[in-house]
Amino acid sequence: MEKLPPAYQASEFNGNIPVSVLIGENIFRTIIFVLPLFLKFDWEFGKSKIGLITYGIGSCLYYLSWLALIFLPNSVWSLSLIGFIAPAYTPIVWLVGISFIANKYYFNTIYSKWHLLIPSILFSGFHISHAIIVYNRSY
Repeated sequence: MEKLPPAYQASEFNGNIPVSVLIGENIFRTIIFVLPLFLKFDWEFGKSKIGLITYGIGSCLYYLSWLALIFLPNSVWSLSLIGFIAPAYTPIVWLVGISFIANKYYFNTIYSKWHLLIPSILFSGFHISHAIIVYNRSY
């Protein structure tokens, strides 16, 4: 996408990243996108309202982090480490929200919010590492 800063262009962002980071990032990305397909979301469950609010806040933070990079690419925020990697660390907020919305699986297994939180934390670690590598290489 042309509107993204040069460091976020696919060829630049994914170039020369250690294979272990790419593999870990993609394995845990797949898990956190597939696992919710097996979760029942019970809106009567008490924590689901907290989860929905957390999901909404996290989604807004995630989109705002991208908007800053797209529309203010030369701002102090976008050029700082914390601003540049914001799209890598803000997903943890909406992922925590999803883990609280659900309270059981569609199959006979006991649900724990940690089933989604652990892969989400691991994904975030790899994703943030990826973004830091790109930042250090680019700035």
